[in-house]
Amino acid sequence: MPDETIDQRLREMAEHRGFKLVKSRRRKPGSGDYGKFGLTQADGKPLLGIGEAGLTASASDIEAYLRKGSVSTWKASAETVPARAASKPDRSMGQDDDVENAPVIRPRRRNAAIRKSDFGGATSGRQAAQSTGEQKTDVEQRSRSSKSGGGRSQMEARPNVRAKTDALSPPPPAPAPKLDIRFVRPGDAAGLAKLLRQLAHVDIDEPGIARNLQGARKAKGGMVVAELGMLVGCCAWALVPTIQYGLIGRITMILVDEDHRRHGIAADLFKAASGALRKAGCARVEAMSDIEIRNAHGFFRTLQFEQTSYRFARDLDVDG
Repeated sequence: MPDETIDQRLREMAEHRGFKLVKSRRRKPGSGDYGKFGLTQADGKPLLGIGEAGLTASASDIEAYLRKGSVSTWKASAETVPARAASKPDRSMGQDDDVENAPVIRPRRRNAAIRKSDFGGATSGRQAAQSTGEQKTDVEQRSRSSKSGGGRSQMEARPNVRAKTDALSPPPPAPAPKLDIRFVRPGDAAGLAKLLRQLAHVDIDEPGIARNLQGARKAKGGMVVAELGMLVGCCAWALVPTIQYGLIGRITMILVDEDHRRHGIAADLFKAASGALRKAGCARVEAMSDIEIRNAHGFFRTLQFEQTSYRFARDLDVDG
């Protein structure tokens, strides 16, 4: 029979009698009390095989002692069980420091119903089985409730984890600005000065633009600008009374920033300017197309303008 099976059987026999089996902690054959056993009462009082130099009883000695069926031994066993307390292994029996860590003498817990019946308790086998079934049912119910409850608690905890994750994630990119076509304001002079620097032969600063805007308003002219986070285009016009056509609207400038062309901004500016000229009483509109602005003529042709004349211009001498 393997040593582990013998040890287990001796422990169960000793526990059944209310005793405690002590086994040598030696792991090397031939050293000290290797393979020897001892027997103590529940309170640690030596009964058999406990010597000053170590353990002295063999497995057969322990078994023979436990099989003695004297009435006095049974009585002593029954009296010691209720008051039995778990005690730590006694290290004062001469063991050396080269022993293994875990002792093998710790008694196993047995089913309470069986232990009571062994020592004259009132619990029957049927009652013990019923108690065991109730314990299993209770464990299963707690397991089911913990699974369902645990699942809910995890689901409830997920929003907090998601909130923390959202707090650590980078903010979403800012939405792209929308194109805004509006009438010019005095505060737009700085943006217009930067935009007009893209025109050749035009040298005008912010104060000069502010003065010209004021003069255009007095002459009932106007301007609309395109804003896309900054000024990216403008369209200016003037009201010109003529003999042959009456009051006409003349587009004096339409300009879009080089980095924002071919996106329909100029067409939107012209549409806004046409609405303002129509309200001013103009039935005709003409445009002045700068020769040096690439594709300017083609732009007006796409808006169904017809070339009706050439534009000539020169500077007037101050002295006449």
